[in-house]
Amino acid sequence: MPHHPIRLAVTLVTAGALLTACTTLPGRNGTPLLTATPQATWTAPGDVDLADPAAYAAALEDGVNAARVQVGVDALEHEECLRPIAVERAQALVGAAELTHAPLPPVREACPGGLVAENLSRGPEAPQDVVQAWIDSPTHLENLVSGELRRGAIGCVPDGGTPTSPVLVCAHLFID
Repeated sequence: MPHHPIRLAVTLVTAGALLTACTTLPGRNGTPLLTATPQATWTAPGDVDLADPAAYAAALEDGVNAARVQVGVDALEHEECLRPIAVERAQALVGAAELTHAPLPPVREACPGGLVAENLSRGPEAPQDVVQAWIDSPTHLENLVSGELRRGAIGCVPDGGTPTSPVLVCAHLFID
């Protein structure tokens, strides 16, 4: 399979403050987030149909939770309230030249919580490669392993590609 770059974007909203992509953050309490960066040692099951966006999203959730557990953070609780919103947010990015975030306050209104964050991805890569790309990005990693973010859901939709190498755009929403 030819290598295609995984495109990423990240946003965090906390108490009215908006932080977005290309911002390197220390831990939210001002201390370093991790002393060692996790590696995506988890591998998606071989029977994950990468042409099935729901199966792909579930595999991403498994990989995110494996990374969280690897660094001593509880796995995210799947929040069904977030799933349709994540799918809608991913659908809005189909065909877009760049991954850009929609405002997060409506997510907080639909699924109550204080801290809300989002990671985005687009590419034809295996789920473990997307999880590793999130791990390798300090701002994505901040969301991925934050103990303050305890619930989440991922929505993925097709965005071109071929039947054997579909491109999926995914939105991962987190909430406390």
